[in-house]
Amino acid sequence: MAEQQTDFPNEKKINLKITTPRGLKFVEKADMLIMRCVDGDLGVLPGHMPVSAVLGDGILHIFNDGVEKQLAVFGGIAQIESRDVDIFTTIAQHPEEIDLERARADREKAEAAMQEEAEVLQIQNTQALLRRSLVRIEVSSHLEEADYYDDGGSEDENN
Repeated sequence: MAEQQTDFPNEKKINLKITTPRGLKFVEKADMLIMRCVDGDLGVLPGHMPVSAVLGDGILHIFNDGVEKQLAVFGGIAQIESRDVDIFTTIAQHPEEIDLERARADREKAEAAMQEEAEVLQIQNTQALLRRSLVRIEVSSHLEEADYYDDGGSEDENN
């Protein structure tokens, strides 16, 4: 029997390149990638169909020979070909490049700001509920005082 030819070379790896405004940041071969896109996670294996994807803020998981590496990636685009993935992003950070104390302080600051915004939103919702209840009370009070308008055409309705 004739041998079947495949489009895949013997080495079934993905060639990953990450470029930031400062230049080429990361080059590595990988068995699989999982990246955060704006509409969910995208997994890439060798032989992936060509596609472009808009990246969100998240973790880029790089699997190679049973080892997982993670990079923090904040936005950008990914150009995916059969065996090549080119990521263009503003920020890509290795774990050792992350200032953990600063990240924790930023988280605390953001959570406090969200709590303040939640309190403001709760006050606004309470004010809207108060306005609605006052309108209902006013309209309901008017029912007791209202004189109904009689257009004179209601006599025939009872016959």
